[in-house]
Amino acid sequence: MGIVVAILFILQIISFMIMTLLYMKVSKFNNLEKKQQKLMHEMDQSIMAYLAEIKEENDRLIEQLNKRPVNKPSSKVAFPQTHSQNEETAAEPEKVQQKSHPVPVQFALRSYQKNAATTDSLEMAPLSDRDKAKQLLAEGKSVQEIAKELGKGQTEIELLLKFG
Repeated sequence: MGIVVAILFILQIISFMIMTLLYMKVSKFNNLEKKQQKLMHEMDQSIMAYLAEIKEENDRLIEQLNKRPVNKPSSKVAFPQTHSQNEETAAEPEKVQQKSHPVPVQFALRSYQKNAATTDSLEMAPLSDRDKAKQLLAEGKSVQEIAKELGKGQTEIELLLKFG
């Protein structure tokens, strides 16, 4: 009788341990789900901010294009004829149809060239220690080698890579 009670007591302790483990797993899953929801919300906010920035840039470009005088002739672009046009124009393949664009192409090109120039100048800016460490890690260097190259401690490099 005493052995049966001892076995039941042990089984009850094991069942409590299993229930505790299951509860911990469920709570971790719930925390993970909350973190995922938070990340999704942050991503939505980032995308919305990016789209708003693009919209403002497009609105600014359209405003600048609209301010430009309309009296100047727009550039002409040649388009070759297709065989699906009427017979009269299909009989003269040497002629090329001229079509004008309502949007000044050169103005838009200059605008994008200015943006490309500012992007290039940003790329040439010196890298921070965090960026250098990430770049060296991507090249396959160890934390010790990165620390030696940047003149920092290994722990500092590990923290830069972990939280950077």
